[in-house]
Amino acid sequence: MGAAAYRLTADDNLFVVMEHVLDIPVINQCVWRLGPDVDETFVAALADSLRRGRLSRLVIRRRLPIRDRWIHTSNAGIHRFDTVPISPESADSWATAQLDANINSATGPAWSLTAARTTDGNTLVSLVISHVVGDGGAVVTGVSEAARHATTATPTVSPSFIDDLRDSADLLRSAARAAVRVVRGGAASAPSVPDRSNPPTADATISPASIAITIDAASFDAAAASAGGTPNTLFSAITLGILAGAGRVKPGDIASLSLPVSTRAVDDQRANSTTSVVAEITVTDDRYTDLSDIRRASKAAFAGLADGPDAMAQLVVLAQALPDIAIRRLAASMNTPQCIASNLGDLDPTFASLGSRLPGPVAMRSLPVGVPADKLVAMRGGISAWLSRSAGVVTLCIGSLDPVSVPTTDVLRQLVNAELDRWGLNPAPWL
Repeated sequence: MGAAAYRLTADDNLFVVMEHVLDIPVINQCVWRLGPDVDETFVAALADSLRRGRLSRLVIRRRLPIRDRWIHTSNAGIHRFDTVPISPESADSWATAQLDANINSATGPAWSLTAARTTDGNTLVSLVISHVVGDGGAVVTGVSEAARHATTATPTVSPSFIDDLRDSADLLRSAARAAVRVVRGGAASAPSVPDRSNPPTADATISPASIAITIDAASFDAAAASAGGTPNTLFSAITLGILAGAGRVKPGDIASLSLPVSTRAVDDQRANSTTSVVAEITVTDDRYTDLSDIRRASKAAFAGLADGPDAMAQLVVLAQALPDIAIRRLAASMNTPQCIASNLGDLDPTFASLGSRLPGPVAMRSLPVGVPADKLVAMRGGISAWLSRSAGVVTLCIGSLDPVSVPTTDVLRQLVNAELDRWGLNPAPWL
């Protein structure tokens, strides 16, 4: 593929808006627990490969009605190997500290690769990266390429005046079609909103509560099978159970469970190529013995993909052609999903090992970072969860987007442990 002027897609633009217009930057983080062969030289070589790969890019903001574009640059990321070993018990604090890297998809750094020895002889590696630059699929692909030292980033060039005119016309046509479909399809209904009787103060900037645990993969699969479900439906049920434990839903309520779906194709260079379907699930206590209702609701939601983009997806397309002031007004009436369960599945061994001797468990999560607490409350989010499988374990990362119902990591940990206990699962701490 020759040099090209890459334009950001509507999905990319959604996260640009979050980061640069609404001041709600979304950061993806992967944390690996690997062996002692992952040393300073190893991490430096990996960082060099990342700088030459698809993830080493920044956003060039453009004035409307022209789409923003990408520029590939080796200056997009930074890396560091900490010289002081940390205890395994400090892994959680160390990983959380890596989120404070001042990630910025336009000015850089758009990603930060850091590593540290542990006092028991292993190595922790963290990659934090702006969601603008890559969703989960892009990160897995880009890191796997870097681990194989097989990076192939397509050079970018400045677009010509004619290219900009064509892009402007295409953007306006796409926005017009999306607007018509939104009007015809109607607006999506908002989820139920919990009582906010004691909201956090406006000047309190927080990092959402988040924990990571591992579960033996065979035990996880057996628990799913015993309730007539699949590992995916068990994951959905656990996420829903944590939401219920937080008091956001109760038996008889209908919970909206967002299930991300990758649309990434082979050799797909897009930063974000994920859509979501929403499974409407009636909350019942019999889910602990029978997962069939969740399974049916999930199948019905996935079947809806054939109907094409829903009203929310059309709004995302329309938003790319709107000025910032209109985006802020539109965002004031929109909500974050009540419940998200993102299943990343079996990880590529190259990704899970970073090209070292043995794959390890990988904690993967996506969080808004450095957001005022009152703004997080206004987003009306609930529970977000991510699942991945490697090294014989299922790694679950659970995050709270609700600083009222789940204000601290300790509260979140209690909810997660109580829910897993109902399933007879014994988690081990990851971070």
